[in-house]
Amino acid sequence: MSRSREAARANDAVEQNLALVRQIVDAAQQEMAAKARRRVPALRLGALAGTLGVFATAAVYRMNLRLLERKLPPELASFVTAVAYGGGAGAAAMAASRKWRGLPAPLPTETARQVAEILSDTD
Repeated sequence: MSRSREAARANDAVEQNLALVRQIVDAAQQEMAAKARRRVPALRLGALAGTLGVFATAAVYRMNLRLLERKLPPELASFVTAVAYGGGAGAAAMAASRKWRGLPAPLPTETARQVAEILSDTD
């Protein structure tokens, strides 16, 4: 009888540990998903910056180049146009970078801290 009780206690302990591990994994997944959702606006800004840069370059480049060639030599007109588009793309990239920097890493740091606290309390 004592062996069956010990086996039942061991099974209970294993089940408790498995339940605890499931809770920790679920908490870590929820924390990582929440942190990833906080990065979405920065990703959208980055995608917008890239898309607008491509569209603006494709749609307006020739027109601006032709307008500038009326007053400047072709080489200088190309350079001025490239600098203008590059500056706009750089400004959009800087805005995306500032949004990105203020956000925490998408890792379950809060869950790991809680697990460490639980483990240190039982010791």
